[in-house]
Amino acid sequence: MASRNSFISNVAQGFLNPKGSVGDWHHARALYTDDSFRLAPKHKFLYHVVFNLNATAVKILPQLKTEEINMLVKSVDMPKFNVSTSLKHQYNRKRNLQTRLDYDPISITFHDDNFGQTTAMWEAYYRYYFKDGNYTGHDGISPLDKHHAYNKGNTYVGQIYNKHRYGLDNDSFYSFFDSIQIFQLSRRRYTAFTLVNPMIQSWQHDSLDNNSSDAVQSTMQVLYETVWYSRGAVDTAQGIPKMFGSPSGHYDTTPSPITVEGGSNFGGLLGGGGILAQGVNILQDISSGQAFSSPGRLLGTILKGANIFKNAKGLSMDGIRQEGFGILKNALGGIGGISANQVG
Repeated sequence: MASRNSFISNVAQGFLNPKGSVGDWHHARALYTDDSFRLAPKHKFLYHVVFNLNATAVKILPQLKTEEINMLVKSVDMPKFNVSTSLKHQYNRKRNLQTRLDYDPISITFHDDNFGQTTAMWEAYYRYYFKDGNYTGHDGISPLDKHHAYNKGNTYVGQIYNKHRYGLDNDSFYSFFDSIQIFQLSRRRYTAFTLVNPMIQSWQHDSLDNNSSDAVQSTMQVLYETVWYSRGAVDTAQGIPKMFGSPSGHYDTTPSPITVEGGSNFGGLLGGGGILAQGVNILQDISSGQAFSSPGRLLGTILKGANIFKNAKGLSMDGIRQEGFGILKNALGGIGGISANQVG
């Protein structure tokens, strides 16, 4: 009798106070994991930066490869905004009015690679805008002419030296950067921040030190005129974002062994990684047309189907029965504080 009364009392307490005396992880689970982790926080290391250079700038240095510079970004600031306001008095009421929007500079830090790609980008920028950067010692101009033109100035030194050009006098009429795009990545989707008419405000090469083994880096500050936002699905077959996931960008395109394309023996019928879920993924690829968008996509879909068939052959009725019973125990375990072991 006492046991029955205790059971009824526990059930009543479970309905009236389902969390018990202390709240657990259910709040975070409901916020972050519902709807396929839709509201889970993003990670800082999931990003891709694209430098869109005009065609003339790219030709300055043949060794400059923009698709490799994308991969050498060590860190990048997101766009920064500063809204100016003015406080006005409207009779007995105070009102804040927006008067101006400023775009604060951002910082981009690069790895200083062995080949010198990141330094080459700055060199191309330097030579594109400033005539000074084009005097390299192999340009056919005698050291004496350079000495007179740069050390004495070329205003009063005679006609022979007035032929030299320096500073911004370099016939550059178009921007070096068409744009710089920062792609924040998450769950196979991107949010893009396009910096319009970007311009380098400062460039800092790193210091060198015999007592340090740290990697060398370069940093630049970038000004821009406005920011465009866009978002969408990551599609490496279509090059969205640009150069992301492409072999020329030094990406490993071989499927991971923990994925169904890579031959993963995920096992099981139910659950997020089960055979039914993987089969639904294949149907989505086919119905959306992504499976036929490229030969690589088609091959990936075929590999998925072959591995699902391989894993399905390993299923047994006893295994399916145990899997279903395990799911039932976990579901009952979340009701009224009953543990899965008590149900079993």
